[in-house]
Amino acid sequence: MKAAYQHKIAEGELESDQGQFFAVNALDKLINTIEQQGKGFICEPTFFSKIKVALPNLFFSNKHRKTLGLPGKGIYFYGRVGRGKTMLMDLFYQKLTIKRKRRIHFYRFMADVHQELAIISASNTLKTNPLEQIAKRWSNEVQVLCFDEFFVVDIGDAMILAGLFEALFNYGVIIVTTSNCHPEQLYKNGLQRERFLPTIEQIKKHCQIISIDGDIDHRLGDESCDKTKHYFLVAENGNVALEQHFTSLIPSEYKTESHGRILVCNREIDFLRRAKKVIWFDFFALCSGTRSQLDYIDIANNYQTVFISNVPQFSGRELTKISQGVEDNYQRKGQLLNQLQALDDEARRFIALVDEFYDKSIQLVVSAEVSIDELYKGKLLAFEFARCQSRLHEMQHINH
Repeated sequence: MKAAYQHKIAEGELESDQGQFFAVNALDKLINTIEQQGKGFICEPTFFSKIKVALPNLFFSNKHRKTLGLPGKGIYFYGRVGRGKTMLMDLFYQKLTIKRKRRIHFYRFMADVHQELAIISASNTLKTNPLEQIAKRWSNEVQVLCFDEFFVVDIGDAMILAGLFEALFNYGVIIVTTSNCHPEQLYKNGLQRERFLPTIEQIKKHCQIISIDGDIDHRLGDESCDKTKHYFLVAENGNVALEQHFTSLIPSEYKTESHGRILVCNREIDFLRRAKKVIWFDFFALCSGTRSQLDYIDIANNYQTVFISNVPQFSGRELTKISQGVEDNYQRKGQLLNQLQALDDEARRFIALVDEFYDKSIQLVVSAEVSIDELYKGKLLAFEFARCQSRLHEMQHINH
């Protein structure tokens, strides 16, 4: 991997970044460790194998773990948006020659886990541990599991991750993941966070924690160059431009449907225009109500280009006027707070949508009330939304 990384720099495909070098070395060593172990990988955690895994953690260094044929430590690398984390993980995945590997966005992984939990819960007459069953299935399929954008905001995810990760690590699965924050900052200020803390300890125990925080934002680039095309349109003429762009994409012989409904995850959703693998939604049809990342996964599986009109500016402004002026002061403050945060749920869904479409290289064409950098003016999701803005910038580039 290190040689491939250096070749990309020499060819001008990548910019030399000192902040990435330590992670490149660590990923390169992990590839060597995994491939040297070969068939020595532990798949079934019998009592003996659990003891074999536990004892070196207590009494031996990582060097001695390797000589015993035990799974190497995974890698958790984190840093600000645009520091090349996803690129490095993808390069690691490409250069890892074993077959039993899987790269998956963390949103999609958790969606799969929740679906499997529901199936097991409906048929689990023996009352076995469903997280153990899920971990066993994954370990039978993969030796190395690569997550992109490990980030936890959902209490449902937070509550099951400790048991799931413990089981995955016991089965010898090696996890390599990217994140925007240090493990100690995961699910910060979340509900019942104390139940999530064992997950953090599992990550610290089984993964190297590596910071990638150089000064270069590789996503922004030069948006005035020829490699940029504007798929994010602002203000009054945005919908007109969307209409023109939609028409330009559709050959005249293709049938175009207008103002209809399709099934997404077995629920109806309104669309504005549709033709072949191109579809156009209003923002609130996609990101309000009970929609979730499962819907966006379904859409990404069925369409190559998605248009979204009327994306608002999230939070930071009063959405409706207080109609009565006789409330006590604390009541008015509480009501105003709800109004200012009224679009935070929609913002969360928009983040999930952008993550999924980015990961699947879906062409996203948007008309919005404001520019990308002005989209989120609240405080609650400012950290999470920074990644979303960075990805929207990158998705402006034709070579995305």
